[in-house]
Amino acid sequence: MEDNLLISVVLPVFNGEKFLSKSIESVLNQTHQNIELIIVNDNSNDNTLNIANQYAEKDNRVKIINNPINKKLPASLNIGHNACKGDFITWTSDDNFYELDTLKILLDNLTKKEADVVYSNFTLIDDKDQKIRDVTLPGIENLIFGNVISCCFMYRKEVYQRNNGYNEAYFLIEDYDFWLRASIHSKFYQINQSLYNYRKHEESLTNQIIVDPEKNNLWKKNLKTMFLSFWKNFGKINYSEMAEFSTKLLWFEKIEFDWLMANNDKIKEVKAEIKKNKNFSNELLTEKVFLKKTIEVMINEKDTKRNFSRSVFIIKNFTKALDKNAVKTLIKYSFLK
Repeated sequence: MEDNLLISVVLPVFNGEKFLSKSIESVLNQTHQNIELIIVNDNSNDNTLNIANQYAEKDNRVKIINNPINKKLPASLNIGHNACKGDFITWTSDDNFYELDTLKILLDNLTKKEADVVYSNFTLIDDKDQKIRDVTLPGIENLIFGNVISCCFMYRKEVYQRNNGYNEAYFLIEDYDFWLRASIHSKFYQINQSLYNYRKHEESLTNQIIVDPEKNNLWKKNLKTMFLSFWKNFGKINYSEMAEFSTKLLWFEKIEFDWLMANNDKIKEVKAEIKKNKNFSNELLTEKVFLKKTIEVMINEKDTKRNFSRSVFIIKNFTKALDKNAVKTLIKYSFLK
């Protein structure tokens, strides 16, 4: 029965001629053949359109949409999604590619686990298709502090509809924002298999955020706005403090441990709200995430003289979540540094 289910794959692309063929073929060669591939050409000025047309001429599962102007990734995603006929949707990038069974495995888990969103681990590769390393993603409880869904996923069409699509104002964080908003109303499930090949290269958007000051500033600006909006909608209490905490951690910006202590009661209230959500309802795992981040803040303090009292604070507030590694770290930074 699942073989009959239509999967829609959206492929937004701007000047992707270098790796596009590999990406397209990885979709068309899937063991699950009942697919449609919607290529959204975002006004490319290289050979992207010609390459896409060649595949569309040979395979009627390929559909091409041409943007008259460059609309950026989030808008292209919405254009592609609005053209989808399948009840199960994913999207990929022109520089990455799937394993042969990826769509089948994603769909199987989506239906059998009664999930709304599934995501998997991936393999990091270079521009020559050589493996760099396997990447095992953290559990969903870590989503509030980073995009753990990453690059390989599938979701039911209703998730996109409930989210009212991708926020077109959030270029460079459109996917993270989408997952955060989806976590409020949809059930996530993690697949512990590597099903995708993510390419590390100089032209990727991920790398551009690092090397391009303009894109880095836009990324930071959008993150701050996104977290303020998310926490306001999620907990409806003390959202500004939690937004500040989340944003600074992702910026690798210093957080004073005194600030954490001063806002401890407010953060506790937010955690209580988080644990009401089905994706974060495992109290121990959620506490471990906050414990890890709290220890990171302590480690980054230059003044180590107060680390003993900081450790006492951590032990008092995270007694149930403490494990051997956490205790060893607290001892190390309290007595040995």
